[in-house]
Amino acid sequence: MDLAQAVRDVLEGSSLREVAAAFRADLIAHFGFRPEEVTAATFRAEADQFMRKLARHLGDRHAGEPRVGEALRQWVGLTDHYEAWDALLSGFTVEGREALVRRGRVMFPGPLTAHWTDG
Repeated sequence: MDLAQAVRDVLEGSSLREVAAAFRADLIAHFGFRPEEVTAATFRAEADQFMRKLARHLGDRHAGEPRVGEALRQWVGLTDHYEAWDALLSGFTVEGREALVRRGRVMFPGPLTAHWTDG
């Protein structure tokens, strides 16, 4: 899976969790791992890196898009990637924003979150 396909999947309603799982599964298949060789750590770092890139892309290129905002909102509940939090809180109106901003400011240093607004 490449970035363009991942973006299409999100725009068509896939969750970022589904995209991450598909990306990792593609790597596992591409490198021919047998099921007994796969652990939770297999390609975790690569999937994390890809998801950070995807979140940044979605925030930069699809700000305000409701499906993207919802996908990012769900994803920040599962990850501590600054890129996802920043994409969501910089480019989308979301329910529960004040609580998300408070939580994000605890997770990330002040200079990284200074541009996030509470409302």
